Amino acid sequence: MIAFARTCAAVAATTGKLEKIAILAAYLRGLDDENLAPATRFFTGNVFAAREQKQLSVGGRTIVEAATHVWGVTDAQLRAGYREHGDLGDALGPLVREPANLGLFRDDGLTPASLAAIFDEIAAASGRAAGKRRLHLCERILGACTEPLEATYVIKIMTGDLRIGLREGLVLDAVAAAFDQEPPRIRRAVMISGDVGAVALAAKRGALDTLRIALGSPIGFMLASPIL
Repeated sequence: MIAFARTCAAVAATTGKLEKIAILAAYLRGLDDENLAPATRFFTGNVFAAREQKQLSVGGRTIVEAATHVWGVTDAQLRAGYREHGDLGDALGPLVREPANLGLFRDDGLTPASLAAIFDEIAAASGRAAGKRRLHLCERILGACTEPLEATYVIKIMTGDLRIGLREGLVLDAVAAAFDQEPPRIRRAVMISGDVGAVALAAKRGALDTLRIALGSPIGFMLASPIL
C-alpha cells in the first residue's frame, strides 16, 4: 500500500485534471491482476463493489481504539492531530510505529489485495463477538503499516474519504487511459457491472465486451460522486 499512498499524495498535490488522470493511470498500469481491482475501488472511495451491497461497519472509534492498542496513541496525540488536520487519517498516520507483535503481512508488506481480503473478513463479522472481531482485524491492518503516508491513506480508505480531489469520473478516465480504452466504454461497463474494479481488470485484458449485467447492479446510476 506504500505505492498506493504515494500515488494518492501525488494526485492530491496537483489541481489539474489531466495530471491527476496521468498519475493514476501510470499507477494502475503497473499493477498485477490481483491488486488492480481492489486498488481501483479504493480510489473511488469504496471498499467493496457497488453491486455487493456490503458495508465495512467500522467507525472512527474502532480505528482509534486499534491505533491505541497497536501504536500506543494517546488522547493528547489524537486531539492535537485532529485539531491540526480535521481528518482521522492525517491525525493518526504520522503516529505509526512498529507494534510489539509484528503480526500478519509485516514482512511482505500490505497490498491492495491483502487489505481487501481483511475488509472482507470485517464485513463478514457477525454475532455477539462481531465488535471484538472487527477491532482485532483493524489492529491487523494498522500493525501491517510501515510508513506514516501508508498508514494515513489506509485509514482514509477505511473512513471512505481520501480527500485528494479525485472524482469517480476521473478514476474511470484513468482506467481508460491506462489500458487504451475509450472513456465512454468504461462508463458503460461500470453501469452494466456495478463494479469499477472488475471493469479495470476487464479493460486491462481487453475483455470489456464479456461483462454482463449482475443481479442487483445499480443500472443507470450517475457518476457524480463527491470529490475524494
